[in-house]
Amino acid sequence: MRALSNLLQALMDSVKDGTAVCRSLFPLIIPIVILVKLLQEFELIQYLAMPLAPLMELMGLPPELGIIWAAAMLMSIYSALAILPGILITIPVLTVEQATVLGLVILIAHSLILETRIAGKCGLSMRFQFFLRLGVAIVAGVLLHLFCSTFGIWQEEATIFLVNQASTTWSAWALGEFWNLVQIFILICFVMAFNRALNYLRISYYFGKFLSPFLRLLGISPEATNIVIVGLFMGLLYGSGIIIQNSREGKLSYADNFATMSFMGIAHALVEDTLLLMLIGGSVWGLLGVRLLFALIVGVSINIFYSKKKFGTASSAS
Repeated sequence: MRALSNLLQALMDSVKDGTAVCRSLFPLIIPIVILVKLLQEFELIQYLAMPLAPLMELMGLPPELGIIWAAAMLMSIYSALAILPGILITIPVLTVEQATVLGLVILIAHSLILETRIAGKCGLSMRFQFFLRLGVAIVAGVLLHLFCSTFGIWQEEATIFLVNQASTTWSAWALGEFWNLVQIFILICFVMAFNRALNYLRISYYFGKFLSPFLRLLGISPEATNIVIVGLFMGLLYGSGIIIQNSREGKLSYADNFATMSFMGIAHALVEDTLLLMLIGGSVWGLLGVRLLFALIVGVSINIFYSKKKFGTASSAS
């Protein structure tokens, strides 16, 4: 009975923690969701995508695909997939290389408005996180295109397995976004419970010892191991929930927050997001392998050039 009581108490505490996190995140999420919906309704996203045309050509992509990336950066991967069918009509052939390059830049730089705001909520510079992810996405996309075109890799036509449909009415959109928020709340509560289980079973301790050399290269302390695990497999939104909670409790330094969020910004939700972009014809080796490679390079570089001695307290964040 005592074990059952402790389990119920842990679940209740997890829901309480999840509620507190959502109170901080939802006021950021809801206005952004409404804004990007208005941009989509008034067909303004295509004008925002125009400056991306030169970059798309540099990465070997048709300029029209800039609209897809713009939608992903402003909204989400799902939103980008929803408008993809209309764009593909104007493109005769999409190769596996192009699908992989497009998928890679989307994976690294998507939901930038929302996710950089979340980084700001963690006490970090939103401007730095924005340009870090955008810059890494461009460099990764250009280099992957040069590599594939030089060696003739993935030049066959891509097979598209999944095409999402956008909401046709405002009521359908509102209902869909409401359920998205409900799912986010449930998942955040689950993540909080997952984090408690990791601590109780000391899994994070043993996993941290196993990853300690890797974490040291990235400038991440063992105390942030749980966040790395959650971020890599569940996503940045859920990992940031733990960062916000631990920051408030003083469990993580500003240096840990910075190193962890910078790494997770490039590599998060590895399973779900990778599968989504594979379904539009991208190669798993490019989508997952190249993304992880660049995340490691960025993490190590940040640790080398921004050591903990250079960081002050969280109050010094811009």
